[in-house]
Amino acid sequence: MISKLKMSNVMGFETFENPFPFPQVTVILGKNDTCKTALLKMIYSVGKAKELYIKQTVHHPDISFKNIISKKLFDVYTPKRAGLSDIVRKNGTPKKLSVELNFKEEDSKVNFSFGVDTRTTITDVTIANGNSSEITNYIFIPAKEVITAFNTIKAIARQYFFPGYDDTTLDLIDLLDIPVVQGEANAEFQDILNKMSEMFSGELKQVENTERFVFKKGNTEFALPLTAEGVKHIGILSTLIQNGQLNKNSVLILDEPEDNLHPEAIRSLMKIISELAKKGVQIFITTHSYFVLKQLHIEARSNEMDIMCCSLNRNDRGTIDTSFGNLKKSLPDNSIINESMAMYDEDIDLDMKM
Repeated sequence: MISKLKMSNVMGFETFENPFPFPQVTVILGKNDTCKTALLKMIYSVGKAKELYIKQTVHHPDISFKNIISKKLFDVYTPKRAGLSDIVRKNGTPKKLSVELNFKEEDSKVNFSFGVDTRTTITDVTIANGNSSEITNYIFIPAKEVITAFNTIKAIARQYFFPGYDDTTLDLIDLLDIPVVQGEANAEFQDILNKMSEMFSGELKQVENTERFVFKKGNTEFALPLTAEGVKHIGILSTLIQNGQLNKNSVLILDEPEDNLHPEAIRSLMKIISELAKKGVQIFITTHSYFVLKQLHIEARSNEMDIMCCSLNRNDRGTIDTSFGNLKKSLPDNSIINESMAMYDEDIDLDMKM
């Protein structure tokens, strides 16, 4: 699990540092082009690299963490000609990117830095207490729905190595391809699976034919192109629970999970997020939705749960300012609330003129 992130000169961020440890749920807000997804990708890249390192050192004790994290950063951000230096902040004089990610387990920590001349391999990398006895698995679910094109993505990227998909998508495809487990493996999460099924009166099912997934409602199966987008988003979560990949040792990263969901379903999903957090899952969310933010505020208050709210704003210098709050205490000042209030005021003004 992740405790703290400190970084400088990463894309639009001159600096970033959370002032208190990340709790079980963190929601990240900001207008378009405020590097919300870039922030999620950094958390995922470093965390996933550590996960892979722990798993691979069991059989390959001499494996290099330096190579693992370099490749993961490259494959997640998919930079162009300039390589990894593309994610170094550009503002006149050459800059040096630095990142430090602290983990809760056994005081583990990853540090690395590189400059504008770095293409594919980072040389300045350290990992402290990297061989943790407990493996945390990292799951990134991007905003774009990927499960309909599951077989196509798998063939194009994994068999023929065509570019076009970053590792947030490809890693998710690999996780979804793991067969579901029957019995006790996901019993702890059965109540959550039931709530997901109730949301749409059906569930996503793995099948062994030309299509990897279908939506089953009662005794009827529907092909994914005929299935609502929101159903597929929820189905990804339920599949990851059923095949054991989403568990109490998971860090779940969700990029705008409200896409294609009705407000009622958004509220239900946030309640499920709260339940996952109670069971030990650590969750990072980006959103543009008032319903996501407000329901998380309600969950924080009703469950006495700390939920960090990180607001990102681009300043006049073009860099990203950050502010932090706790949804258990209040709804912080942010662009989502401000815009909803502006629309309300505009509506009132029209009523006054009539």
